[in-house]
Amino acid sequence: AQTRSRGTVCGSIAHADPSAELPLCLVTLKGHVHLRSAKTARKVAADDFFTGMMATAKADDEMIEAVSFPTPRGEGAAFREIARRHGDFAIVACAALDSNTGIRLGVGGVADMPVARDFPLLDGSALDDALNTLAWELDARDDVHATARYRRELVRRIGSATIEEAKRCRA
Repeated sequence: AQTRSRGTVCGSIAHADPSAELPLCLVTLKGHVHLRSAKTARKVAADDFFTGMMATAKADDEMIEAVSFPTPRGEGAAFREIARRHGDFAIVACAALDSNTGIRLGVGGVADMPVARDFPLLDGSALDDALNTLAWELDARDDVHATARYRRELVRRIGSATIEEAKRCRA
């Protein structure tokens, strides 16, 4: 309990757990990580920062100085997740942004790092097909928490529900 209550935003980003909510939100919102060492400072896009399972582009001599979460304007946003218990890391989590021009869906808990995809405005079977393709592209694996098949199904179902909720929020 003590560790959980003292966690930080930058600490969660540095930890880079693929099931954590903050890295997923950072990738979905196209955020940036601001890194500093004794000699330099640099800004890294979230898509480039997460490099694999609990791995990042942060060098050994760098620390995360700040994280930028862009604020969506005129977009609908939604977030949903499935976990074994409330407060646990997600088995699958989805974050969606809906705008006049398209949909951005982020998925966590399936691949080795959070992933976001941009889609044109889709409805019905076109959306179902896009989510099915994404679910297979994420290369889900079985583990002690869920099977790959279950995770793919959650991407389809939660992804669709999250997108629909984001559309309602924009309206």
